[in-house]
Amino acid sequence: MLKVRETTCKTLLNKSKLADFTLNCYVGCSHRCLYCYARYMKKFKDRPEDWGYFVDVKINAPEILAKQITKIRPPKEVFMSSICDGWQPLEARYKLSRACLAILLEAGFEVSILTKSSLILRDFDLLEAYKTPSLGMTITTLDRNLQKVLEPYASETTERINTLKKAQGKGIKTWMFLGPLLPEFCDTKANLEAIFRALEGLNLDRIYVDRLNPRWGVLESLKKGLSRGEYANFRLLFYKSTNPARYSDYSRQLKDKTLEYAHQFNLSDKVTFCF
Repeated sequence: MLKVRETTCKTLLNKSKLADFTLNCYVGCSHRCLYCYARYMKKFKDRPEDWGYFVDVKINAPEILAKQITKIRPPKEVFMSSICDGWQPLEARYKLSRACLAILLEAGFEVSILTKSSLILRDFDLLEAYKTPSLGMTITTLDRNLQKVLEPYASETTERINTLKKAQGKGIKTWMFLGPLLPEFCDTKANLEAIFRALEGLNLDRIYVDRLNPRWGVLESLKKGLSRGEYANFRLLFYKSTNPARYSDYSRQLKDKTLEYAHQFNLSDKVTFCF
C-alpha cells in the first residue's frame, strides 16, 4: 500500500547539472520502477517503507516557488523532475506540478519535462501556450510484459509514444529518453529495433540514450523484482559488462548497436548518449 505524507518545504528549486535547476513537488514515486536511481533519497528520509511505497507531497510547493523565482534573474532553465515523476498518479489530485509549471512559464523560465505518465496531457494547454517548454518521455521497452515488471505503475509505452504524437500535433517540442538499457532485457537487438521502428516518423528534437545507473539500492531492487532465473542472467551480464577491464568495451558496443538500429529508421542523427 502506498503511504502518502503531506509535508512542507523551505526551498523548491535546486541547482543541478541536468539544467540550471531541478524542481520536485514530490519525494518518492508510485511508479515503482525497479531501476529507479532516485531511491538513494531514502537514505535522507525517515520512512520505513521501501522506495516506491511512499511519497512525500510538498503541499506548499507553488507558494515557495513563487517567492524563490523573484530572486532569480534572468529566468533560467528548470528540469521537472529529477527524484520523482512530477506527473505520477498523485498529481491528478494535488495538481502541484501543474501549478509550478504555470508559475515558471508565466515568469519566463524555460522548462523541460521528463515523465512516463500520460497525465501530462492534462497540461497541454500550458505547454501549447508558451514556446519554451519541451516534453520528454522515458522509454525502456515495448514488451508489455517486461514493462509491467520493470515499471509496474507507469503508463504503457504505447501511451507515452501517443502522448508525444499528440504534443507534436499541438506544436510542443518533444524528445525521448531511452533508458536505462538494462543488460539482457533492454539492450537486445529485438528491443532496440522495436523501439526505433515505433519512433520512426516522430519529429523528435533529440533521443537521449543511457545505460543502467547502479546507484544505491538499484541492484537490490532488481534482485527483488526479477525472477531468480531472470536476475541470475542479468547479474552475470551486468557484472561482465561493468567489469573495469570490459566496461569501455561494453559501452562502445552498446553505442554501436544503438546507432545501428537508429540508422535503420533514419534516427541516428537524433541520438545523444549520456555515457
